[in-house]
Amino acid sequence: MRLSKGQRKWFLGALVCVALAALAAILADTLLARLRPTLDLSAYCGEPTVSERGRTTLMETSGTLSVACVLPSESPAAAPVGQLLRKFAQVSREVAGATIELEYVDPREDAGTAARLMAQGANGPGLLFRQAGRRVFVPERDLLTAQGSVYDPVEAETAVTAALMRLSAEGVTVGWLTEGAAEGRPAYADTDPMDGFSGFRRALEREGIRIVPVSLQEAREIPESVSALLIMGPRHDLSAAERARLAEWLDRGGRLLYALPPAGDLGLSPLLEDWGIRVEATPRVPSRNGADGTGLADRLTDNHPITRELTEGGAQVAFVAPRALRMATTDHGAPAATPSTDATTTLRTGSVDHGSVTVTPLVSIDTLPTETLPDRVATVMMAAESGSGMGADLAFHRGRVVVVGESGFATNRFTLGHASANRDLAVNAVRWLVELPGSGASSGAGVLRVGQDSRAWRLDFAIAVLFVPMTLCLLLWLATRRHG
Repeated sequence: MRLSKGQRKWFLGALVCVALAALAAILADTLLARLRPTLDLSAYCGEPTVSERGRTTLMETSGTLSVACVLPSESPAAAPVGQLLRKFAQVSREVAGATIELEYVDPREDAGTAARLMAQGANGPGLLFRQAGRRVFVPERDLLTAQGSVYDPVEAETAVTAALMRLSAEGVTVGWLTEGAAEGRPAYADTDPMDGFSGFRRALEREGIRIVPVSLQEAREIPESVSALLIMGPRHDLSAAERARLAEWLDRGGRLLYALPPAGDLGLSPLLEDWGIRVEATPRVPSRNGADGTGLADRLTDNHPITRELTEGGAQVAFVAPRALRMATTDHGAPAATPSTDATTTLRTGSVDHGSVTVTPLVSIDTLPTETLPDRVATVMMAAESGSGMGADLAFHRGRVVVVGESGFATNRFTLGHASANRDLAVNAVRWLVELPGSGASSGAGVLRVGQDSRAWRLDFAIAVLFVPMTLCLLLWLATRRHG
């Protein structure tokens, strides 16, 4: 049946509208793919909520603690923080946790009380937590966004939970390896938005972990107060004396987080092989990339404390160009196969004489195969623990080592956002090393993240640009025929 002239005009006009809609979808999809925006909806999701981590912290807290909210009435955090603290007090009663006593002080209206709280540790506007002579102060800036002008519900809930944990913790100190006088300021003080580690440092400090610089060049041995040592992609190889000092400390039950530099291994390959881990020399090229070009990994083991909660939440960890890790050769000289993230292997190694070493692959990533590197899946994070052959009832301090295929995974590029799986992964690694219970994973409730990998973007593109317009054209054609 032929269409009339008016029907043809109407149909062509409808096709033009569909084409314009498809063009708008293409532009919007391309823009979102490049910008990867984060839309925080937690401020509009009703009353404040306490994350599962916060509830667990309240269950493990006992006694009476007081929280003083010292904020001026015009502060953007004053009203919502008050609601959040009341929610914490309510949840504490529900889980039979500590008794929380709240106090609200406007320093401009009650200068006397504000002065008293300042003498007790309130260094300006913020929250002061007190229990049994211990004090923890959370400044106002930790309750706001990075720009410091808008209240951030997720950051505020995380800061309150961390303060409660710090009240009950005895205090843990970890060392950050520096490279002597030539290093200048330590890497954890670098605030560069891409390559600095200040976001990682802030996340650890929120867990109640104190960070101190450690130089193996200047010190004869690692201080006894240091529970674990962090080596985050240093630029210079360690000397033979430094390597021997580090190996001896690990044999005595030391703990190490070693994030590899882009090239080289600081001369630590023999030490790592003693712990059952071998490092490949060539970085891998991830095959699944996010819109910003970083590789995405969702192959996380579900049987280890470092990655268990992230696996349950379906988290994706981002890497740039990681180096692959393999099982080192066993004492029989046979090379171990590349493990999957579901495997845990116990090896008898060379110099570590505290029983066997249990090596667990934690994170694997899909990579592009090459002639020299044919494997399509590369393990980029492993954990090793000594003393597997020792009885659980023996007073033995097990040595622990976590190795990551690159140091960039914990830089500010990935750790400044409060919904960052990279930050949670790095914090969980340190918590496991120093034997802190639970997980350091933060709540991401109320945060809509537009950050799919390239395959997901292509699928969205096909739906938005092909399927939807074609469906509209079919409906228009059917409507036109029925009208005719």
